[in-house]
Amino acid sequence: MAKTEKVNREKIILAFLDACFTKNAGGTSLSDVAEKLGIKKASLYNHYESRDAMIEDCLRWCGDYYRKTYFIPTDIDSISQRYPAENVMKAIVNRWFKMNEKEPLIQIYSFIESEKYISTAAAKIAQETREKLVTQTKQALRSLAKAGKIIDLEENDLNSMAQIMTSITISNLDDYIVSKKIEIRSNPETGADSLFKSTIEPDYSRIDALVNTFCSVLK
Repeated sequence: MAKTEKVNREKIILAFLDACFTKNAGGTSLSDVAEKLGIKKASLYNHYESRDAMIEDCLRWCGDYYRKTYFIPTDIDSISQRYPAENVMKAIVNRWFKMNEKEPLIQIYSFIESEKYISTAAAKIAQETREKLVTQTKQALRSLAKAGKIIDLEENDLNSMAQIMTSITISNLDDYIVSKKIEIRSNPETGADSLFKSTIEPDYSRIDALVNTFCSVLK
């Protein structure tokens, strides 16, 4: 960061998340964050009284950011009318992958998923996000049923299928994010730019096959 660029709360949080991506929250110090920002460590105390306060604020920020993201496109009814169920569900899953491989969602995802085992606040955000994915997957399935592309499911069955689809998506996204982190940690000299220069691509062939099987059960 250029020294003339003003440091604010959001820039500090993004610097912290970036440092956590290559290390982890427990191993990221205020010095690491200050170095990312190109400022002195003492300057961070103008914004936060402690490292714990910064992490607490970071969790709030991540939760707010996730609440503004959408798993499915707003024109899902129109899309469901035009395309087969397999194409629609593959596009939705691929959309979520692409959103989460870009900054800052890739850092947010990594931070929340690792911290949920030790932080109640992180666990709550992870659960809220999962429930949001389930709810929006149900919306997509209802839309496909309305378009006559899949069978019309009872509410209990609809919820079960949405849970399954969400689990498939999250499991495969986890594998992909882990692969990215391993690659970046193996090449630390590339820094944050490696997020965009990564040679690892999502394994869409594997998840596409799972989506095909999933949709075949609904016909």
